[in-house]
Amino acid sequence: MRKFLFFLSLVGLLQAQGITGSGDVLVNGVVVNKNTKIKYGDTIEVKANSKVKFNIGKDAFFAKSNTKFKLDTLGSKKILNVINGGVMAVFSKGNHGIVTTNMTAGIRGTGTYTFVEDGKTYFCTCYGHTEVGAHLKTKNLKATHHKMVWITKYKIKNTTEMQSHHDYELRSLEAMVGRVVPFDK
Repeated sequence: MRKFLFFLSLVGLLQAQGITGSGDVLVNGVVVNKNTKIKYGDTIEVKANSKVKFNIGKDAFFAKSNTKFKLDTLGSKKILNVINGGVMAVFSKGNHGIVTTNMTAGIRGTGTYTFVEDGKTYFCTCYGHTEVGAHLKTKNLKATHHKMVWITKYKIKNTTEMQSHHDYELRSLEAMVGRVVPFDK
């Protein structure tokens, strides 16, 4: 019963700030509380059996268990650096990028899902246009409804299998920032 009450109080704290989630979520190594504000420059860690969803302006993010990522800036470019685990993101128009240990992607007004595990990256352009760079090559991914690749130690490989993300999650993120996913228009 005590764990359940803690869960409810954590959810209440997170929702009060426009952040929703459950379980153990840390920002810059500190457990999220009612005063937490997530911004570019922060490192977010989502522990086992936990999740978090939040927005920064017109960009929104969703991460599940065992995920660590950093929100960086490089000049005017906003960068999602996925260290491990999976992050879904919807980006407003502008200069954005995604980085993992073995890939970079240029993003502009796009929905994506990035998953990193054991030195491999799964990357989905859920809709929009991205330019993925790995192994001194680039690959343009244009999608109206999911275009996926695996980036391994040696290559960028197309795949048709969606991994660990769903359209309802994209809809929820876009709704947070007042938009509708393009494939529903």
